[in-house]
Amino acid sequence: MDLKEKIKTYFKEGELYRTQGLLDEALDKFKSVEELIKSNRSIRDKNNLLTKVSIRIDEINKKLKKEVAPVKPPKLSDDVQGLMKEMFSFDDPEVKGSSSLGGAIALLKFGQYDKAVEEFTRLLDNKTLRFEAAKNILHCWIDQKYVDYAVSLFQKWQKTNFFPPDEMEKLRQYFQSILQGSGVKREIAGIEAQKTIEPESQVDDDDILDINSIRFILVRGNKKGEKIELEVSFQSGKMIRMLIPKKDKEIIDSIRLGDMIKDMVFYSPVAIFSGTGFVSSKKEIEAGPKRGDYSLEVKIINIAS
Repeated sequence: MDLKEKIKTYFKEGELYRTQGLLDEALDKFKSVEELIKSNRSIRDKNNLLTKVSIRIDEINKKLKKEVAPVKPPKLSDDVQGLMKEMFSFDDPEVKGSSSLGGAIALLKFGQYDKAVEEFTRLLDNKTLRFEAAKNILHCWIDQKYVDYAVSLFQKWQKTNFFPPDEMEKLRQYFQSILQGSGVKREIAGIEAQKTIEPESQVDDDDILDINSIRFILVRGNKKGEKIELEVSFQSGKMIRMLIPKKDKEIIDSIRLGDMIKDMVFYSPVAIFSGTGFVSSKKEIEAGPKRGDYSLEVKIINIAS
């Protein structure tokens, strides 16, 4: 896609988001258009285009009341996070795992989202605490502005009947309320009929270097906490594909479609950088010499600054 087409496409997407009331998404698109125009000297009628985009940005900022983005919480050591859990946890002797829930909530309140999500996800296996854990997982992702991912997760629970109908409706009402409280205009009623939503990437294909391999920590299974490295077999911009041999079944079982993997390290011939990846595809190869192996496709969502 050449520069002219990219500007045109982004502007149309921004207009679409704006008319649908998705102001945060619209603002991101118009700012991307503005940056593209400013960074290129050969664009004709540059000033008029910038004026047009600037008007859109000002309109949206007024509607959003131009809220200041929250300060990113500091990363704390495992020891400090463990101490926080102990200090602020509660324990109901009649409810197994209640102390873990309290500790996870403490991590959430202090902005330690990665560890909190890990704790809440583990508690989804506890039927007594599953509903509270799910509410807090959605809260974590919305706080971090991963709206599309939170919607996809909610949709997954809905499609798989993960909760009884009455709890699912309560969860829907709660989710709708935190979306509105965060200024996100998104109606989730009837979402079960929609296609699975992938989070939108914050990087352009042109900004991604060639990647040879990736490294990340497994978050579940027998190899939980273990760092693994996979070679990249194919890349198209922000989309990268790896092959996992069938003999590595524990690794295959530890990675799920829809996983959001933070602190993923990308190895390029000229640099090493980190970011967040979304598992958009995980398929078993059914024919050929790689039959039985798995193809894993990851979409790069953002690059750490």
